[in-house]
Amino acid sequence: MKKILLGAAALLGTVQVEATLVYVGTGADGIYTLQLDEKTGGLSNRQHAVKGQGMGFQELNKEGDLIFSTYQTDKKGAVAAYSIDEGKLTEVAVQSYDGRGLCHVSIDAREKVLFGADYGGGKVVSFPLEGGKIGAVASLMQHEGSSVNEQRQKGPHAHSIYAGPDNKFAYAPDLGIDQVKFYAFDAKGRLTDKGGFKLPPGAGPRHMKFGKDGSRAYVLNELSLTVTSFEREKTSGKLVAGKAVSVFPEGVSGDQMSCSEIRVSQDGKFIYTANRDLTDQGRDSVSLLAIGDDGSLKLVEATPAGVWIPRNINLSPSGDWLLVAGQKSNEVTSHRIDRKTGKLTFSGQSAEVPKAMCINFDR
Repeated sequence: MKKILLGAAALLGTVQVEATLVYVGTGADGIYTLQLDEKTGGLSNRQHAVKGQGMGFQELNKEGDLIFSTYQTDKKGAVAAYSIDEGKLTEVAVQSYDGRGLCHVSIDAREKVLFGADYGGGKVVSFPLEGGKIGAVASLMQHEGSSVNEQRQKGPHAHSIYAGPDNKFAYAPDLGIDQVKFYAFDAKGRLTDKGGFKLPPGAGPRHMKFGKDGSRAYVLNELSLTVTSFEREKTSGKLVAGKAVSVFPEGVSGDQMSCSEIRVSQDGKFIYTANRDLTDQGRDSVSLLAIGDDGSLKLVEATPAGVWIPRNINLSPSGDWLLVAGQKSNEVTSHRIDRKTGKLTFSGQSAEVPKAMCINFDR
């Protein structure tokens, strides 16, 4: 992880504190950067790194010298790649596809395949990668079906797609059909439909993460406000559903609430979820769940997010901070993590970013 040195005025001269560069995708006008003070959680030095439309979600490569983003061009959905040089972004590739626009992108472990999820069109797409070069579409897979929620589930809504721990299979939670679609993929990015894994009617699966050893997958259900734990069969890659756990304490109403993002701590002990208040009553929160030795989940607490509509959360590489992107309050906030308990404490620090939607950290 690369660090930046911040100069801070002190009583005796100038002291140096470490800072981490943060990338913030927006629903406004592109990608911004911030500096996270690792000591205080302060967020400073906002820069407008890239101007563009449809740049609500990004992922960095392992070296941290490339960032891949959702993109919109000529009213068509697209993906874009940017090289990174000391926080400065330079466009190296743009590739369009036959769709409305992507809400999520990810890359496989070998960095040979770029995946995207098209919520409005109910489809997933894949592209071959060679460094920052994005090839023409390898596969475009249309999902089919519906579910019980008449407002949100009249048709398919692919919300995300991820390569699995073995880098042979891809998993795509689809909110509209209450399934995690299952694909095999090859080195050229070609997808083969392998079926899917069902969730309870009305669950609305949105995002997912794998546990530390890859034997478990955790699916965040946007509509039912739960996390479902799955066992993952190592050879076949298939998921076997276990118990779903609420992200809210017993007795707390989830009416007019929805979930947006899920993260697993580096040590594999904790899960964090972002929970959105659709009515602006100040109920936006981040939930903490403990992961048992057997992979089971237990809700620990839900704490205020410090923003309105937390669209995305992410854990700093140091493991000391959780940042929250507030889409409607146009800001990013920082929360200190107690590494032993996983609990969060709001730092009181924030930075203004228009329609903040996605958070990534410099590597």
